[in-house]
Amino acid sequence: MKNTRKTIVHSVSLFVLSFVLFAGTNVIAGPAQIVIVNLNAPGVGFNDPTPAVPIGGNPGTTLGEQRLIAFQYAANLWGARLDSDVPIRIRAQFTSLGAGILGSAGPVSVFRDFPNAPLPGTWYHVALANKLAGVDLNPASDDINANFSTNFNFYLGLDNNHGPLNDLVAVLLHEFGHGLGFSQFANLNTGSLFSGFPDAYNSRLLDTTTGLYWNQMTNAQRQASATRFGRVVFDGQFVNAGVPQVLSLGSPLVQVTSPATLAGPFQFGSAAFGPRVGNPNVTGAVVAAVDAVEAGGASTDGCSPFDNAAAVAGKIALIERGLCGFAVKARNATNAGASAVIIYNNAANVNAAPPGMADDAINGAFVTIPTVSIRRADGLAIVAELGNGVSASIGVDGSVRAGADILGRARVYAPFPVVGGSSISHYDTVASRNLLMEPAINPDLTHKLKAPDDLTFELLRDLGWTFPDADGDGVVDDEDCNPNSNLAATIVIGGNDSGVPNTVFENGCSMSDLIAQIAGASTNHGNFVSGVAQLSNGWANSGLITGRQKGAIQSAAARSNIP
Repeated sequence: MKNTRKTIVHSVSLFVLSFVLFAGTNVIAGPAQIVIVNLNAPGVGFNDPTPAVPIGGNPGTTLGEQRLIAFQYAANLWGARLDSDVPIRIRAQFTSLGAGILGSAGPVSVFRDFPNAPLPGTWYHVALANKLAGVDLNPASDDINANFSTNFNFYLGLDNNHGPLNDLVAVLLHEFGHGLGFSQFANLNTGSLFSGFPDAYNSRLLDTTTGLYWNQMTNAQRQASATRFGRVVFDGQFVNAGVPQVLSLGSPLVQVTSPATLAGPFQFGSAAFGPRVGNPNVTGAVVAAVDAVEAGGASTDGCSPFDNAAAVAGKIALIERGLCGFAVKARNATNAGASAVIIYNNAANVNAAPPGMADDAINGAFVTIPTVSIRRADGLAIVAELGNGVSASIGVDGSVRAGADILGRARVYAPFPVVGGSSISHYDTVASRNLLMEPAINPDLTHKLKAPDDLTFELLRDLGWTFPDADGDGVVDDEDCNPNSNLAATIVIGGNDSGVPNTVFENGCSMSDLIAQIAGASTNHGNFVSGVAQLSNGWANSGLITGRQKGAIQSAAARSNIP
């Protein structure tokens, strides 16, 4: 499990239900205009007059000014990725938040059944609903509500060189992502949908145990799914396509391999003693340890030498939590010849997550096998099937991408118990590389939002967002080598049609664009013809065009009056 994350970020969706209003007017299309609405009173937050030295490309000279510049910088990064005719208004402030909370953001309102809504009877965050409808559905209101903590010393530079500090721009990109659509509205404690309707995000959540999407489930099924660790994925075209580009092979897994009714990954905690998970990988039958019943204990707690050591030898020992320390249990399993240890929570911890297991500075040194903990419900499910034979695997699966399921779909964060403000509305914490939309900010995040660096924009595309693409060549404008490419079917030079197909390259430039660049840099006709010859020779050598097509391009250039 990763241990690089910093202070937990709770991202709470704050919204007020609004119904469809057909008001507002279109503005110029293109990169989305994101406006920061300063809610802070004079002298605080964005208006804090404390002197500050410009840092990391942020030229502000007061604390408040630097905060506002960082906000607008993050907003502009998102704006360059999103195509909307309607400005997005973020009402924002710095204020005192709860312990460990860097910031929170969510939509001010949600809409369904508006013009051009992709899914009927489905809630959409207002910024996305406005984009899809092409008008501001509620022009009297802002779109995203954002609060950020005055209790943290953020790095306010724009260059990501944050050192040990929390990078404000990364936190802002994360929270703005929630407000733009990366969150869902069902009640995770009851499973009930918001006002009885699904939303665009949870309509794409797939429970791999039941094979049902969240909009197909009953309330009870959604409630159960919300804590089904590793078994809830976001199933979207763009996210699925991006996973192989972003996530690395090699996922730490504790999973039952048989029987089929239990098969799949379990949420687990790691031990501070013994070898790490995956060193080595262990696969084998699971056997419940049996030991003497001590005062206050049970025959399942592994607190004394095992009575069934012969049965446990070479197998994965299953032990119940309680009475003695984790390291004692693991030492007894080691002495019995077990290949690994699974410790499940006892009744006193039925509602607790699998714990991290500390060493006691005595017994841990004698543990030579991997030890993991699991929640009580999973432990009891294994116990119930032991008579039929249970096999499990503990280790790193090199065929599975960290943060994805076995079919390559991105996992969402579904721990037990539910973590308010974090569960389901984030990617899973096991993801590697680290993702912007995990429930906590990792120090190695970049300011990039899409594959091959991240999967945030891919998810927003699956919800209905598009990117600015003035020439329609499939390359976002700010990455396009020519945002207004010549996309004519054939290469035409100075009015001379070569008849050669005008190929568009991955960087957004067409062959005609590259020829136009040579024309712009040429001082005379001979320079131009020579440059086109060199360019077309390279295309022919690379197999992009034939020798005949090369000749046609060079002939068209020679017959032109360029420059």
